[in-house]
Amino acid sequence: MTDPLADRRRTPEMFSGIARRYDLLNHLLSANVDRRWRRALVREARVRPGERVLDVATGTADVALEFARRTSAGVVAGVDPSPGMLEVARAKCARAGAAIELIEGDALALPLPDASFDVVTIAFGLRNLPDYAAGVREMARVLRPGGRLLVLEFFPPGGGLRLAGYRFYLRRVLPALGRIVSGSSEAYGYLARSIDRFVSHADVEAMLRAAALAPRAPRRLSGGIAWIHAGERHGTVRAKAGAS
Repeated sequence: MTDPLADRRRTPEMFSGIARRYDLLNHLLSANVDRRWRRALVREARVRPGERVLDVATGTADVALEFARRTSAGVVAGVDPSPGMLEVARAKCARAGAAIELIEGDALALPLPDASFDVVTIAFGLRNLPDYAAGVREMARVLRPGGRLLVLEFFPPGGGLRLAGYRFYLRRVLPALGRIVSGSSEAYGYLARSIDRFVSHADVEAMLRAAALAPRAPRRLSGGIAWIHAGERHGTVRAKAGAS
């Protein structure tokens, strides 16, 4: 049996290996619906002019580019642990003429000061972290008072035939297509496992509350395949452990 924690610790290496085909596969495997999900995330963030936006686990910077194109953010930055993904992201940002700061870094130890962003997002990346709750706490740490954290993730859509069809696609179709297009059976087998093993809506809401964020009602996308969970920072920000 595959070790879930070992799986998640190896994601930077796995994603570097598929970086050049990653965008194509995202669009193909979702029938281009992934573009709508990212636009919905940007709308839900409600960015005000001049605000600072951080996208964690930014990958090839699709979400960061949406913020740069569709909002009046003062700063847009992205953090990702995979050098291969960031190489593709930098080329995309250059082609788009987008001034996005891209940083190689770990979501569990963001190389950023406390209370430095107004909006923090993570799209389909929370389930890749070795410790989900620690990731939420770390993203909350860099939020200013009044700032918003938004999590876009996959969740099983209900039950019955719909759930059975979803699981068949996830476990059989997705890894096969991923292997054909990217040449990597490992990465897309991992993707299916990570979605299957992810936590519940109640667990995500509990993580937001534990990080001193006030949750909003989650937003359902595409019949419940994807959801946006959000929480707002109130009061003071707790310093990172070990900070003086």
